[in-house]
Amino acid sequence: MAADSDELKVSDLSFWAAFRRFFLRGLGALLPTLLTIAILIWAYNLVDRHMGRYINGGFIAVLAKTIGPPRGIDPVNDALKYGTRTDIIDAQGRFLTREYQIINHPVHAARGSYERNKALWQIAFAKYRLGLIGFLAAVIIVWFVGFFLASLVGRRTYQGAERLFYRLPVVKAIYPYVKQVTDFILSERKLQFSGVVAVQYPRQGIWSVGLVTGSGLRTLHEKTGARTLTVFIPSSPTPFTGYTITVEAREVVELPMTIDEAIRFVVSGGVIKPPNQQVEAALPGVASPKDSPRQAEVVAVPEHSAGSDDGSRV
Repeated sequence: MAADSDELKVSDLSFWAAFRRFFLRGLGALLPTLLTIAILIWAYNLVDRHMGRYINGGFIAVLAKTIGPPRGIDPVNDALKYGTRTDIIDAQGRFLTREYQIINHPVHAARGSYERNKALWQIAFAKYRLGLIGFLAAVIIVWFVGFFLASLVGRRTYQGAERLFYRLPVVKAIYPYVKQVTDFILSERKLQFSGVVAVQYPRQGIWSVGLVTGSGLRTLHEKTGARTLTVFIPSSPTPFTGYTITVEAREVVELPMTIDEAIRFVVSGGVIKPPNQQVEAALPGVASPKDSPRQAEVVAVPEHSAGSDDGSRV
């Protein structure tokens, strides 16, 4: 029956309304996967661009110096296909590449120079997709740096480097703030929330969902004599930002929700609620979303008996 009613609803829609409905439904299903893939590609390109390419360049330089030219590389066709294209066109109408010009230069080709061997290895890396070596080496280097910093010598070295950064004229104005952001995102000590509460913020009568981060400041506790809590009020739809407030414990209402459920509630603008927080029926004086504007007006106005003294009419 539910499927039949859904088909009837779709049949009642116009073409563009039905198209928009199913397009948004498909976009909602595909968008999380597409964004995840896009973020992974962005992270790969970031590491490869700032670390991987330089590591590959070092590998290529060592191979060109020690081993010589690679095998299985056509100095003409492969150099034109996998090289870095330039705007130069030869007599046959082909766009030449930078590597092709180096490999086939008479001086380099005659004596098998280091520059020619290096260009051939660059073509080999591009042809056989060996650029992944630099990315994997960058990941291993980052892991090794973290492993080294976990030791006593590593911590002392890092602390000494930090003290130097804090003294440099220009770096000291940038480094501390960048470090705060990276420490917040990558620190192993994750921000712990002890519960989900509702608090009247930013004024009385407006309830906001907040996350309890801990007890309040000792000075406030001593001055007020009341038990206080520190509550983080996440903003919507980006819960990474928000406001931190301190309120008395008796002024908060504990909510039977998990942290994940509270975050989903905030991100969705209140649309996604836990099953135990769903309100089945409309509250008295509050119009249901299915009600028309006229119906909402009637629901909001208190009923009067026919024999009321003031003679009010609805």
